[in-house]
Amino acid sequence: MRAVTEGLHARYARAAAALGFHVPVLGFALRTALAAGVAVVIAQAMGLEHPHWAAMSVWASSQPLREHLLSRGMYRFGGSMVGVVYAVALVLLAQEVVWVLAVGLALWVALCAFLGNLQRGYLVYGCMLAGYTAAMVVLLHHGPADNVWPLAWDRMLTVTTGVATALCISWFFAPRRNTAVLIAQSRNALAAVLQATVSSIRLERTRSAQEMGHVLSQLAQVEELLELYPEGSRTARHTSNSMHWQQHCAMELLDQLGLAERGVLVSTGASETVVKVADAAAWPQTQQVALVHALERLVQALHNSQPTQGASVDALEDALHLAMAACATLLGTTEAGCAQGAPVLAALYALLQAMRDGLRAEARDLRQPGDHALVPHRRTPLPLHRDWVGAREAAVRAGATLLVFGMLWAWTGSSLVAFGMLGLSVMLLVFSAFESPGRTMAFVLRGQVMGAALALLCQSLVWPLAQSSWQMVGMLLPFAVLGGLVFAHKRTAAGAMDTNMAMFILLAPVFPNTASLGEHLRMALVVVSGPALAWVVYRWVYPTTGQHRMHTLARMMAQEIPALAHRLLQTDASARRSLLSQASREHGQAQLHHRLLRLVRWADKTQWTARPQLPDWGLSLRFMHATLLQLQQGRSATLGVTPSVRRTRRRIELVLRRTAQWEVGMPSSSDCSKLHAAWQALVLQSSLPPELAAQVECVAQHDIPRVNALLQAMQ
Repeated sequence: MRAVTEGLHARYARAAAALGFHVPVLGFALRTALAAGVAVVIAQAMGLEHPHWAAMSVWASSQPLREHLLSRGMYRFGGSMVGVVYAVALVLLAQEVVWVLAVGLALWVALCAFLGNLQRGYLVYGCMLAGYTAAMVVLLHHGPADNVWPLAWDRMLTVTTGVATALCISWFFAPRRNTAVLIAQSRNALAAVLQATVSSIRLERTRSAQEMGHVLSQLAQVEELLELYPEGSRTARHTSNSMHWQQHCAMELLDQLGLAERGVLVSTGASETVVKVADAAAWPQTQQVALVHALERLVQALHNSQPTQGASVDALEDALHLAMAACATLLGTTEAGCAQGAPVLAALYALLQAMRDGLRAEARDLRQPGDHALVPHRRTPLPLHRDWVGAREAAVRAGATLLVFGMLWAWTGSSLVAFGMLGLSVMLLVFSAFESPGRTMAFVLRGQVMGAALALLCQSLVWPLAQSSWQMVGMLLPFAVLGGLVFAHKRTAAGAMDTNMAMFILLAPVFPNTASLGEHLRMALVVVSGPALAWVVYRWVYPTTGQHRMHTLARMMAQEIPALAHRLLQTDASARRSLLSQASREHGQAQLHHRLLRLVRWADKTQWTARPQLPDWGLSLRFMHATLLQLQQGRSATLGVTPSVRRTRRRIELVLRRTAQWEVGMPSSSDCSKLHAAWQALVLQSSLPPELAAQVECVAQHDIPRVNALLQAMQ
């Protein structure tokens, strides 16, 4: 019987592929289309005014994976509730004054766009949904303000019906997330980092920019997979947090190796001392060989491990424990004998510890539900990058556009303008966080044109035959199935989600269908105008592309240097001490590491030709940050004050002022020349420690020009 079933499935797959369907997607598309039809029937049976909205909620909340299905459904319900509450409050406050409605809606959409672009995962969708749900209630409400309650309840009940239907139907068919893919990719990336460490310890050769870029690209791919991985599972959140720590520790180790190659090492300890280049030849030979062999064994175990459910990780655990023991032994020797290279070993040991915690979290994630034998060490979440610039631009873009069209709505009183604002609010919110919203609008427009065409076909040829609203619902169901087929076909897949959304927003099963074909056509044109207008807005108001996002992120990273110098110049001694604290330094390093991985990923996506320079560029930012803190410590010293020391302090203060005024990435100017001159003058101060003077000269000669040059190359 099983062989017969498998044979039928194979024949079905071959036939579907021959017709041009994407077979893995077809099952998801058909069950989602089925859930959409069922949701319309249930909403109609409940007597809701807009039963077709339930089908839209099904398509919006459905996801191929079970955990994502649950998480997205929850955020859709929560976002809808927040949006409805705000809309009701705004309508009651405005009391039919359209100007107040327009301004209040524009401010709310701007706020939701701002908050949404700062979030991660499906919380982004929840924030955006709160914005355009409020737009739906405000713009579709007619009559006295007190009559808004039926529309608000109708919106909430249709959303609840759609989300519940999608969960009930798709839950039993949707597979769980494939944990093994992320874990395998993470282990391969960590193996590459450890292999680079082995090469440095052996002093085989200096790593090339291409090799370092490849290692960072592997880490950046893991970082991108972690974006949605923790959704819908507490265990997955612990695994994700552990992997973020692994990423941070791996980046810290690469930083220390890079600093060692350039001639200085910045300690991770509380004293933040500066030492000479780590000479691995000075380490005890026996312990060095033991560490190299242990790391090579660990690299081999990482490559050979199979991250599948129930797979044994004993070999990997043994190799990891052996590497930790060898590293701890050598680290104790170097610290006791004041030998060189302790910061590299400390960073390596921190990575091995993070890998141990991560291995426990991964084993827990791969086990059967309910098996909690392994409890990983809980670490505090790391500070991750937030796109404040992109969020501000999205808020201004969405809010200003809705305000302009809101004024037009208030002036004309046209319901078509209000309906067009609804589609425009969706486009300016949901797609603002996409990589290239303007380019995405082309696919959205194509999808909505297909959806509008299907809706017009149903309204003009099929629904005139209906004798009741129930018959209209029944005649709608084949179009729901057709929307699923459009979603799964290779030629129509791009924008197919919007095909279904546009079709269902137009197909309101209201009997009798008294609207003429011309009225239906005007409404369809208004719906399609949403992505067309949004394309114009995305093109001319803060144009956003992958290259633009990469440049914005790089500028945010570089601007941290002038910002740090400005904070160090503050007169508040407690504020300056907090900047020098270990917690503050670790916070800054973790955020820099995460931003650098995001930057590398953007560079890979855009195929930027200069992306091999990014590892050294990130290292320059790290080095400048540490040097500024070193200078502040020297400026704050109180012992041994002599005329020479006072001159050095004045030079340090001048360096901080010039750095705080630095316009990062701007072409050569007098300010840039003054900045370079201030750093060069500080090098000549006799009271400056030789190691710190070498750091200052490196910043003046290499790091400042490198930071400026790369930012200019991105423009």
